[in-house]
Amino acid sequence: MRIRTTWIATAAVAAVTLALATAGNVAQAQTPTATASPLAACPTSNQLIVAPPTAAAPTTVTTSIAPALGNLKAATQQDRESLHLHYFVDTPPPAAGTTIPTGVSSIIHTAALTQDVGPLAPGVHTVYVVVGQLDHRACALRAQVTFTVGGAAATKAAAPSAVTPPKTGSGGLLGSTEAASWLGMAAVAAAVVGVAGGAVVARRRR
Repeated sequence: MRIRTTWIATAAVAAVTLALATAGNVAQAQTPTATASPLAACPTSNQLIVAPPTAAAPTTVTTSIAPALGNLKAATQQDRESLHLHYFVDTPPPAAGTTIPTGVSSIIHTAALTQDVGPLAPGVHTVYVVVGQLDHRACALRAQVTFTVGGAAATKAAAPSAVTPPKTGSGGLLGSTEAASWLGMAAVAAAVVGVAGGAVVARRRR
């Protein structure tokens, strides 16, 4: 009798345990799994233009987007609904849908519409601007600008001509032309004095 009672009790405990486990599995299966929100979609009806640097800021380009994008944010903010810009300095960008690498000095990730891309060596440079999603996937919205950065030689004055320019002063000394003129005048004066002196002597003899 005791053996039968013990067996019944053991079976009851096992049944309760199985029921609780099954209920837990069902409850767990019914609990929804949290999913990340989708990324902001790439713009499809906007126009992007990149203006070249100015004389005041020779390595700074300016980007304009119309209609303006109100969700431009730095990727460091981790806003899944945001977009940001990528400035490729003398580096052709990848195709749309391709992940843009980070940590590359010639690729600037930012939300700024005005960006200094220097320092740049003197010569011709091309900057590409590409809109990208939070995960750095490139969008089709992009543009480029090519400009020339002047070197130190471009800002120097022109080299002097090989032809020696005429003198504008003598520093207190007579030039060769001036000396010849004065010698000519002295010779004329001496001749006049000589003639006058000869006339005086002739008069005295009379």
